[in-house]
Amino acid sequence: MNTRTLSAALLALALVAPARAQQLVAWPIGQPNPGWRWILPGMPTRPLPMPHPMPHPLPGPRPGPMPTESPVTLSGYHVEGNVTDGAAELNYRIVFHNPTPNRMEGVLLVPLPANASVSGFKMTVAGKTANAELLESGQASTIYENIVRQLRDPGLLELVGERLLRARVFPIEPNADIEVRLAIAQTLEKSGNLYSLSVPMRSARMSGAAKSGQASAELNLVASRPIRTIYSPNAEAKITRSGDTQAKLRFEGGATDDADLRMFFSLQQSPLAAGLLTFKESGEDGYFLLSLSPKPKAAEGEVQPKDIVFVLDRSGSMDEDQKMTQAKKALSYCIGKLSPGDRFGIVDFASDSSEFESALVNGTDDNKARALRYVKKIESAGGTNIEAGLQDGLKLLSGSREGRTAMLFFLTDGVPTVGQTQIDALLKQAQDGNHGVSARVFSFGVGDDVNTLLLDKLAEMNRGAHDYVGKGEDLENKVSSLYQKVSQPALTDVKVEWQGLETEQVYPRPVTDVFYGGELVLMGRYSKPGSGRLIVTGKAAGKPMRFEYPVTLAADSSKNDFLPRLWANLKVAHELDAVRLSGRADPEVVASIVKLAKKYGIVTPYTSFLIAEEGVRNAHGVAMDNLRAMNMDARGSGFDGNFETFSRARKASRMLQEMRGAGESAGGMAAPAAMTSMMKRAEYDVREDMKAKGVVAVEKKALGGKAFYFRGGSWTDGECDASCDSAKEIRYLSEEYFDLLGREPDLRRYFSLGARVTVLWKGTVYRIVD
Repeated sequence: MNTRTLSAALLALALVAPARAQQLVAWPIGQPNPGWRWILPGMPTRPLPMPHPMPHPLPGPRPGPMPTESPVTLSGYHVEGNVTDGAAELNYRIVFHNPTPNRMEGVLLVPLPANASVSGFKMTVAGKTANAELLESGQASTIYENIVRQLRDPGLLELVGERLLRARVFPIEPNADIEVRLAIAQTLEKSGNLYSLSVPMRSARMSGAAKSGQASAELNLVASRPIRTIYSPNAEAKITRSGDTQAKLRFEGGATDDADLRMFFSLQQSPLAAGLLTFKESGEDGYFLLSLSPKPKAAEGEVQPKDIVFVLDRSGSMDEDQKMTQAKKALSYCIGKLSPGDRFGIVDFASDSSEFESALVNGTDDNKARALRYVKKIESAGGTNIEAGLQDGLKLLSGSREGRTAMLFFLTDGVPTVGQTQIDALLKQAQDGNHGVSARVFSFGVGDDVNTLLLDKLAEMNRGAHDYVGKGEDLENKVSSLYQKVSQPALTDVKVEWQGLETEQVYPRPVTDVFYGGELVLMGRYSKPGSGRLIVTGKAAGKPMRFEYPVTLAADSSKNDFLPRLWANLKVAHELDAVRLSGRADPEVVASIVKLAKKYGIVTPYTSFLIAEEGVRNAHGVAMDNLRAMNMDARGSGFDGNFETFSRARKASRMLQEMRGAGESAGGMAAPAAMTSMMKRAEYDVREDMKAKGVVAVEKKALGGKAFYFRGGSWTDGECDASCDSAKEIRYLSEEYFDLLGREPDLRRYFSLGARVTVLWKGTVYRIVD
């Protein structure tokens, strides 16, 4: 590997690296050798010789029987390095600690992926530098399997197809640390225009380093071309950009997620970059994530001009809590960002409505200055005539011409009290007024007394988005942030076609527009792998555009195991939204939501009870009750004056919006990280609520495309139902156990949970018992 490639390489001890990737097997000096017999049974390599003469042990009682688990712990874990377009080099600093009063000796085992190159290894023990040897995958697997048999450490079962770096550790002084430094290089994987990196972090978490705040990583990306998009599915990862070609990822070991650190990025190559990630286990349907990223900024003449109308509620209640002051600041910001080629209008309403001008005006400096003076004079007073505000806003947009994007920003803090007050009638009026205009409607609810059903469906029916700003939140920041993101559409009326491939259940629906500096993320499923072409069509600056990419949906891909849960969250959000907007909890839809929530371990506003044992036993009935209550909350919001109803409806809307909106990038961080963070926050809230009610939540872990629940001392697959009563029992670490793993190596990740596991696999339920 040449110097340039080496300086750009990424270490990846494989996404399927074992839970304890850096395993130090140690035993007291003076203890009978636990034996290279079980470390190297029948191996062609020569056992390492024992030292002669054997150093004397420290004074004290003779050690007892050899422990079945090494007492040495991992106390420090730090990764840093540089990444470029196709490769990287990372340096690991790993610290082991001997907490015992005995001098120890042992063997350090570090799994490496087949395509990794070790460029440096240094370990100093008692003033001596240790040497290491590299064992190929066949030898490595045999060694690890025998360690599992002896140490009964199922975390080691995930070693599949790896090589093994092995070094003698002697001696390890009492209460002392050993520092190991590794430099390992690897080229990066690439799918379409998307590069992917993986850094193992599970070993640090499993050994306690993350819990003490000592697991961390810092990656510096220096690209040869402008970076189009960069993100990580890890919620703890923080990404900052420096110019067009540089970015830094910092990771401080969170102990909340048994996952390796992942980073994805694409570079500027074409007007629209496409990236595709897949996950598919043998015999199961696959999952995919498609990202479409335009250039960060539009060149002169590439920005599609827009017609935009701002509709602002100026009823008396807007004068409370500085809402009107913030709303006027946000509106002023949006006006200031208008381009000369844009046209705009302003409608403000209370008991009646007023307009800045009776027709759209051009975004010239003079017109913007007049508009800012108009906004400054708006005062709060009167009732809430939503009908007038919507009708007048859409009427201004009725003159929008072909080749221009029509948008309507609608902001209110209340419910309709003047004019038409029936939700269905208001929505029909808005739909009729938008006929032939096709305006994107972006709705904002401010405060607690707001009709969430109206605003949700207003945005849903008109290819926009909805958001809510609670008391004390920064309204100005939220409105201006969304406006900044959607003000420059790169591709509108987007359609995606898969030629030669079959995909299904793709979310979010409908497909949204793509904006400069943003990203469109679609997630779906497929049953038949294969290669084909992805066709993306739309309009850019009013002109038809077509993009074509070769794509492959993998037949077997165990990486990207975060995709199933993200897809399931989008699907559940879509179905919950549909139930809420229709006002009817269809039993089949409810059953589907419950099944998805159990299988993937999803926390949502109305299926979160599934993580409690009592909820699991009566999931369907509780779901029906919750969804019926949700419908009543939504329909009653704004009419019965009940504050708790308002709060519940608004909370539901905000969480559903987060789930749906996680398919779009925000501030350089795309869907996986945004959604993962939201899911963790939701689960934390749910567990706190349960704790307050005296309900004990079941521990849960996500592995691959499954969720497992710890009940009765056993880990149980979330897919298991009554059929799991007829499970095939297999004794832990028996010959039958290892024979099954030999036939079905993908089961290793699930069996690594421990000695008692129940899993549904290819139609058969396996129950591991000790």
